[in-house]
Amino acid sequence: MSKRILVVEDQPDNRQIIRDMLAPTGYEIMEAENGEQALTAIAKQRPDLILMDIQLPNFQTRVFRVRIL
Repeated sequence: MSKRILVVEDQPDNRQIIRDMLAPTGYEIMEAENGEQALTAIAKQRPDLILMDIQLPNFQTRVFRVRIL
């Protein structure tokens, strides 16, 4: 089973850049556009690493952090 990386980023262009950078690593890349999608992905697929845009608009950072921890 490959390692999973969840990319949480609201800008499609930024997600594409990150996806292109990570593609040769062999990791499974998952994506979320917002915090709600990120929480769903975390619950279903248990990523090994989360790369997150810290300034997502309307992102409930406290809820996200509490649920992850």
